[in-house]
Amino acid sequence: MPRRPANRQFRVAVAAAATLLAISACTAQAPPPLIPLATDDPAAAGPVPAPSVARDVNPNGGYWPASIRAASNERLGDTVEDSDGFTLYRWDGDSADPPESRCADACAELWPPVLTRNKIIFKGLDRELLGAIERPDGSLQVTIAGRPAYRYSGDTGPGGFAGEAVDGTWFAFAPDGRKANGDD
Repeated sequence: MPRRPANRQFRVAVAAAATLLAISACTAQAPPPLIPLATDDPAAAGPVPAPSVARDVNPNGGYWPASIRAASNERLGDTVEDSDGFTLYRWDGDSADPPESRCADACAELWPPVLTRNKIIFKGLDRELLGAIERPDGSLQVTIAGRPAYRYSGDTGPGGFAGEAVDGTWFAFAPDGRKANGDD
């Protein structure tokens, strides 16, 4: 009979834990989790389609790069760029906690969001820092350390960084999600 009390205690503990989970699920209004992205392994991420303006640009603003990667900039230090070598930026007007993009309409035309179709190839970035959030149009925007990623339309070629410090609120990404210039 000594097993009965232990068995009963176990059932009571399980029931209490289930009740707490149910209560917290009903009362907590936690932000939606980041959508995890796959992978820096091209074979696991699937084939990357050839660039096509019709296929790789979202009519609601934004674009789908083939990949993102850590890079180095003479002036800014370690940065993040897309597969075409364009610098990626973060905006202080967005929220990282909870992750939220506040750049839409004219803002998204000037600063196209970096979008994903649930997978993106990446190199030199910590997988744990990558994610995605849903934009109002239903597209998924890449995040680095919870901050939405953008490309600046004023950058005229690979390696450019004309978007750095625009309005004192736009900054190139460092691979850890901070500002590439070392401030945060």
